[in-house]
Formats: sequence, C-alpha cells, structure tokens
Amino acid sequence: MDPAARLEELRRIIRHHERQYFVLATPEISDRQFDELMAELQSIEKQHPELVTPDSPTQRVGEAVTSFNTVKHRVPMMSIENSYSTGDIVDWLNRLEKAAGTSVFPVVAELKIDGVSGSFTYRDGMLHSGTTRGNGIEGDVITENVRTIRSLPLSIASNLDIDVRGEIYTPRSMLETLNQQRVANGEEPFKNCRNLTAGTIKSLDPAVAAQRGLQVMVYGIAQAAELGFKMHSEVLAFLAKQGFKLNQAWQSCSSCEEISGFIEQIANSRGKFDFDIDGIVIKVDNLSLQAELGSTNKAPRWAIAYKYPQERATARLLRVEWQTGRSQLTPVAHIEPVELGGTTVARASLHNIDQITEKDIRLGDLVIVEKAGYIIPYIVAPVKEKRDGSEQTIAAPHVCPVCQQPVKIDKDENAATQIRCDNPACQGVLARRIIHFITQLEIENFGPQLVDQLIDKEQVQNVEDILKLGRLQLSALERMGEKSAEKIVSGISAAAQQPLAKLISALGINNVGVVVSEKIAAWYKQSFAAFLEAKDEELVKIDGIKDKVAGSITEFLRNPDNGQLIESLRGWWQGPGSAQLALMNAGSQLAGKTFVVTGEATLPRRQIEEQIKMHGGNVKSSVSPKTDFLLIGSLENDSFVSNKKSRAIELKIPIIDEFELARTLEKKIENGKFSN
Repeated sequence: MDPAARLEELRRIIRHHERQYFVLATPEISDRQFDELMAELQSIEKQHPELVTPDSPTQRVGEAVTSFNTVKHRVPMMSIENSYSTGDIVDWLNRLEKAAGTSVFPVVAELKIDGVSGSFTYRDGMLHSGTTRGNGIEGDVITENVRTIRSLPLSIASNLDIDVRGEIYTPRSMLETLNQQRVANGEEPFKNCRNLTAGTIKSLDPAVAAQRGLQVMVYGIAQAAELGFKMHSEVLAFLAKQGFKLNQAWQSCSSCEEISGFIEQIANSRGKFDFDIDGIVIKVDNLSLQAELGSTNKAPRWAIAYKYPQERATARLLRVEWQTGRSQLTPVAHIEPVELGGTTVARASLHNIDQITEKDIRLGDLVIVEKAGYIIPYIVAPVKEKRDGSEQTIAAPHVCPVCQQPVKIDKDENAATQIRCDNPACQGVLARRIIHFITQLEIENFGPQLVDQLIDKEQVQNVEDILKLGRLQLSALERMGEKSAEKIVSGISAAAQQPLAKLISALGINNVGVVVSEKIAAWYKQSFAAFLEAKDEELVKIDGIKDKVAGSITEFLRNPDNGQLIESLRGWWQGPGSAQLALMNAGSQLAGKTFVVTGEATLPRRQIEEQIKMHGGNVKSSVSPKTDFLLIGSLENDSFVSNKKSRAIELKIPIIDEFELARTLEKKIENGKFSN
C-alpha cells in the first residue's frame, strides 16, 4: 500500500477508535494497540511531511502562544436564568405560555455540566477555531487548546458553517489522578474540576491542556434555526451523527411531572457521573417558538436552569486528630462515615483551633459536613439543637502527637492562635520542613511519600541532607527507578538557580512568607551573603517588616542549630543567571506602581505577584487611594463582585487582567495607563 493510502486508512481507524473511547466510552482495542497505530501514523508522516493534513490525529497539540486574541461571537453566548425549586419552573412555564398564547411543551431537559462554556466553529468540515464564552459578546481564541480535546472532532462530514456550543470539563477521575501526582510531588492539589478546567483551557501551552485530559460535551448550534433545523432535539441528533459527544442524559419532557421526575432521577444518580453537574437546563424544543419568545438583555426567555443545592450531610464527630506541620499543628475531624458527593467521607477539615472555638464545635456533636467542589470535605457547623449534654469541648493539644514533646501556643501578628512543635528533632516537623523546602524551591518529582521513606531509612536526618542526595542512593529505594532518581537529582541541581526570594522562603523562618522574602531579596540586591549578615536595625527599614519579623529572621540566622543548613546552602545555591539577575535588580517597568490582585486567574496568584515584583512593582492586599492598578483574574466575568472591585471603581482606579499585564510588561506606564 502506498504511503498516502496507508495514512488515510490509519487516520480513519484512529478517528474511529478515538470516538469509541472518548465519545461513546466503548473502547474496542487496548491502549497499547491504539498507541501502535498512532506510532505508525507518526512514523509515516515524519517520512512524508508533505502528506500531513490539519485534521490528522497527530496534529492535536500545537505550539505555545504568548497571549490570546479576543473575537466577537457571531451569535452571543448568553447566560441562563437560574431557578431553585420546581415551583420556579412552573412559574417560568406559565409565563412562557402566557407570552406565546399556547403550550410550550415539549421541552428538553439536559444536564448542566459544571465546566467552561466554549464555542467551536466548523467550516468546510474542519474545526476552524475555538473560543471561550468570555463576557458573552466576545471571548478569547483558544483554538490550540481545544484541538487537544480528544472527544472534539477535528473534522466532520457536514460542510455547514456552524458554531457548535458546548461545555469543556475535566473528568473527576482525571482530577483524582492529577491530584495524586501533585501530592506525591509535594504540590498543592487542584481544588475542583471546574477550576482545573478554567486554568487549563487558558494555558498558553497546548501541551499542558493535552496532558490534563479535558473533555467536551456539546449541546447546540448557534445558527440552528437559520440553517433549517426545526427542533432542538433535531440539532442534538445531528451533532451525534457528526461524531460529537453529547450531554449524556437528556430527556424530552411533555409535562411538569416529567421535568420533576428527571430532576429527581439525576439528583439520585449525579454522584455516579465522572463529571460535575450543578443543575438541569430546560429548553423549549421548538426553535420557531424560541425565536418568538426572544431574550432579555442577559438571558434567553426560552431556557431556565434548575440549580441543585450544595451537597451536605450530617455525621457524628468522633474524635479530632492533630497533625504536625512545619509551622503549626492542624486539626482533622474523624466522623462517622457518610455518603457525600458519591464517595464515603470519614475525615473532614476543621481548619484551626480558632474556628473550632468560634463555631463551638464539640466532640460528640452532630455536625454538618460539606464537600467543597466535590473534593475537600469540611465541617460547616454543629447542629446545636441535637445536643444531649454529653458533648465535650475540643481542647488544644499540650504535646506534639509525633515526638510527644510539649507544644508552644501563642498568637501571630493577626491575633490568630498558633500551636507548634519547636522540637528540631521531631520527625513530623522535619518532614514538613523538607516538604516546605522542596515546594518553595520547586523541586519536581519529590513528594511527601518519598520524604517519609527517606526519613524512615535515615538517609535524610535534616533539611540539608536533601542537597546531597545522589542517583544511586535514590534508586535503591522502594519503587524508585533509575530514571526517576535522575529526574530528582536533576531537579535538586536546577533548584540551585532559583531566585534568592525562593531560597529565603524555603528556610521556613517564622513569620517570613513569600512576600516578605521578596522584599528582603530586593533589599539585599539578591545577595545571599549580604542577607546572612542581616541586622534587626536594617530589616525594620524594609517596607512591611516590623520588630517581630526582624527578630524571627536574625534569631534564625544566629541559631547554632541552623548553622549547618546555612553553610550547606552557601556552597550549593548559585542563583539565577546574570540576565535575570540584572532584571530583578533593575525592576524598572513597574517601579513605584502599586497593584492589588483579586479573583481567579489562569495563573496562580503567587506567580502573578512575582511577575509584578520582579519588574519593580508593589503588591498590596487592599485597594486604597495609593493603588495604581487592580488586577482581576480573567476567569471572572463582568458580573464578578468584590469589595476590592467596588472600591477601585469608586476611586477610578484602572482595572486590568493578567493577560494585559503580560502584554504590557515591556511597556512604560504613563499617566496611570500602559502606553508605548
């Protein structure tokens, strides 16, 4: 068979199996067999690059971009009116019937996927572009990222020029897998599926999106009526025939009772889905009737969303376990097992001793447990009216649960109670100090399980021992291959070039976090040697550092117990290259400008703040007349409300997002605006 014919055959076979696996969830071959087909396709395309086509399965992952362009939607992506009871739905149906002068049944009830809305344009049978909802009128072009979604076809049989509308989401199983990897690497787990999806779809690197297994379910065509479709259900059938993944459970309803039955049915089974839903969307099926009913300025009149209440359960609080951390002990509640969000929950967060006291949570209480974003269970409040007098007050521990030495209890500068173990030999403290160290220095592939194993084997007895770990030493550990060991050693070596602020933060000095570390690093001109000679009278001259913080720093630096760590770091740390160091010391672009950052963005807030500070700007926690810019994360829409935003509008302070910041970092700021 000639190469062109074989390529066409392989693409046809691979597309078929992608649909069976990612759309229909009925795989016909093993992963290995699929990988072999893909490998053959890649090999032939490499030998014959002139035969590569844009819709080839190998072309899903493109090059990274520096920013996203914004385009206007051909048909606005409007929001949907919310309802919270079946009575609200009955009232909505009555309003529609009155306006239309006839019954509006049948209606279509669909799952309301808790993801990120997208619009996917197809022209001449090919995926042309992908766009976020944005503000409903215009959105960001994310074509390279949506091409990585295996359940979204790169080509379809129809040549219609259409905007297919759908919801991009992360499967729960993928979130669980990614979080297991992040925890093992000592990284903060993703909070929930929606946040992960929103951040991933706005990643500048499509390779990141490809690794995170995004999926999409489609629910309509923006131009359906104009193209001759009569019913919404007809549109769904057309999309399914074209190879799209549809909303898995939708139903045509001819009465209020059928709508209520569908809502109840999904409520009882929603925990079994591998994706998050937060409600049911109900739409008039007849497209002509939709057009007659029209829209308000914000939402179509012919659709409504029923929102499920936040999932909660009640359980008996059995005991409280205190876990030893780097800086303090934290409480974890053990409760009677209870079903919540499709899983059995037996442990929940109590946050800290102050919240236990403020909420008056007691041992033996019947407590309300909520699973935030389907991920983190926590105790909301006790059910006080159910008390019988046998409940007991939860007291702060007097000894460390790991080393059994007395703990120290005091207040921090924000009057919050801190309970900590100051025993330097405590293995619990050591483990948390090491995890903090490797996290702050961003040493990859080095998670808590590895730390515990190294401590148990007595291969690591202090933080500085991490710097001496070698490939042979690591590869001898259980379930540690040579390649994994090499990656860890390489990561330790690379961390030696991190900026001084990260090194200072990694030391774990009381009251010294990322922000304070950055100020100290800038004050001492990125010199570790100069920092090690720091004196109280110098430190208090740095903005935001008072006597208590200065005292914590000098006490740490002068403490003989830390001497070996400091000397080891002195010989190991190299710092960033000369070009980056010059930029950090120059800090010219944003010099003298003060920013406040709020809202959810495509980057971690810490990373945004680092960018601002690296270029000479200041970051504050609240808006004031001295604020120059309020940065609101791009994942927040125009309806986002916060005290910071209200205050900024009141003071006429410019509001930007992280993309505008990135685009303008090489520009000057004049008269309160970014300009060339």
